[in-house]
Amino acid sequence: MGCEQQTEKRALSLIQLRIESWNSCVKVYIFHSFSPQGIALNFQYANGEEYLQHIDLLDLNSNSNPNDVARNLLRRDHDNKSQQQGQQQTPPLGRSQQKLEKEAEEQTCGTLSKRKTYSRSNSSSSASANGKEPSNANTDTVNGVLRKAIAKLQRKLQEPTKKKFYLHTRLDTHILPLTNVAFERSGERCLTGSYDRTCRIINTHNGNVEHVLAEHDNVVFSVAFNFPKCDRIVTGSFDNTAKIWCPSSGQCRSTLVGHTAEIVAAEFQPINNESICTASMDGTARLFHVESTQEIQTLTHHGAEVINCRFSRDGNMLLTGSFDRTAAIWDIRSKSLVTQLRGHTAELSNAIWNFSGDLIATGSLDSTARVWDIRKSNEPLFIITEHTDEILDVNFDCSGRRLATASNDCTARVWSLKGDLEMISVMVGHTEEVSKVCFSPPGSLLMTASADHTARLWLIESGLCSQVLAGHEAEVFSCAFSYTGDIILTASKDNSCRLWR
Repeated sequence: MGCEQQTEKRALSLIQLRIESWNSCVKVYIFHSFSPQGIALNFQYANGEEYLQHIDLLDLNSNSNPNDVARNLLRRDHDNKSQQQGQQQTPPLGRSQQKLEKEAEEQTCGTLSKRKTYSRSNSSSSASANGKEPSNANTDTVNGVLRKAIAKLQRKLQEPTKKKFYLHTRLDTHILPLTNVAFERSGERCLTGSYDRTCRIINTHNGNVEHVLAEHDNVVFSVAFNFPKCDRIVTGSFDNTAKIWCPSSGQCRSTLVGHTAEIVAAEFQPINNESICTASMDGTARLFHVESTQEIQTLTHHGAEVINCRFSRDGNMLLTGSFDRTAAIWDIRSKSLVTQLRGHTAELSNAIWNFSGDLIATGSLDSTARVWDIRKSNEPLFIITEHTDEILDVNFDCSGRRLATASNDCTARVWSLKGDLEMISVMVGHTEEVSKVCFSPPGSLLMTASADHTARLWLIESGLCSQVLAGHEAEVFSCAFSYTGDIILTASKDNSCRLWR
């Protein structure tokens, strides 16, 4: 099994089952995913070939019937197979190679799969051509393992509302304020950037600093792993460069040069990790090839500082937000500007994709947030005007069905994007600006970071504060959940960060 599957096995739960299907021995691994919720089926044939199929379960909740969900999945696959009868190459559960390739292109963030062509024995192909289905016993077996996996995921999504986090480690490893933080996929390590010109790799179990990345000549502002493998790190600095590091050794592998002002964001392409995008105060975003470090493209359409850059889930599109009051969508394949999102009357604070990549949210210092449908980008789908001061952050939940907004008016709000825009709850309790919002992976909690020296956990449906994460001695400007939601990281201008479990 490849490195990417080994990474998945460490990070996620799995159920293993051997079944007989179409006269072939098939091993099925079922991975549970939280971003968004779903499962991945890894079929491994007796000859060693594999087929990876992702199933997103965006509507799964505590009221869902696992048996009905599993049966609907099998029925959908059966319908797809019926439409593809007569083809010579048909993956298990009736997936055609064309369907397989489409799914590989649309795979979930955090999973890297290899596309393969699957050959089958003559007897198997003949059975498919004749429209024969696998035996009822085999169908029942697949249904059973799907049902168990869905029920297990469903239990994990039922986040206990009375769950409390406790301070695990206080990390006073930097001598100047922190800038940004990031978790590794497994949650075993995290990154912290700082004004002290370093990035530190920290073991989340014991709080030890594994490596100090110290080759930048100015503030390290942006830090990120390459998901899902997490065997590379990119840091963006006010020294106008980005650097790529090996997390196991702490050694700098290469330096990306070309910007003429501070780099404030850097991100790996999510599918193959072969390129990196950087955003800079010089008014441009740039794409670099990871191995050669050569600049692939310079995105120069913005008229002011570019504050962030985010790849779409399939890695084909790029979103940039700017102080010129606009966000821009770029097609990486054709190296062209697709459209520019206009309407805000002040600088943007953030611009993000939802999971499926059909919606974009922008927050602005004009006290509004806007939701855009990329198919009709000439005007916003929704305009959020209920905040009374600057909006400092926006964030989608894992499914992309809800949006959180954070404001200088000391509140955060959660919105439903199903159908018409609907405000679900208002989080009131902070005494100073709320600068950061993020959903827990299961999606029932919202975490906020504030200048009042605290971070808080809120129940999304009611807006009630579940817990105050106190103890910092200065503004808490960043916070993050680990992938599975069992660890929280808060970062403050008091030069420290804290791990909560």
